Amino acid sequence: MCGLAMYDLCMMWLPFLIFWAIIFFARHDLGWRGVLICIAIWTGLLFGCMFIGLSSYAFVAAQALLDCILIIVVFKGDIRIY
Repeated sequence: MCGLAMYDLCMMWLPFLIFWAIIFFARHDLGWRGVLICIAIWTGLLFGCMFIGLSSYAFVAAQALLDCILIIVVFKGDIRIY
């Protein structure tokens, strides 16, 4: 049971870390205004899920969707793997 809880915790941190890594690496492409808009959207998602009373899994799913949108915006499509 404890191992499953640790796995869930690790999986919940993954979209969080990816979001901040994308923000860091894309700060020149987005500009300061784009970075602030992304952080405001992320904060809105966090407080929205808290006030509505959704589970933390819903926030993680919304955050993963935001990560996907940021990747598409920053890389102008999908990431090319050679």
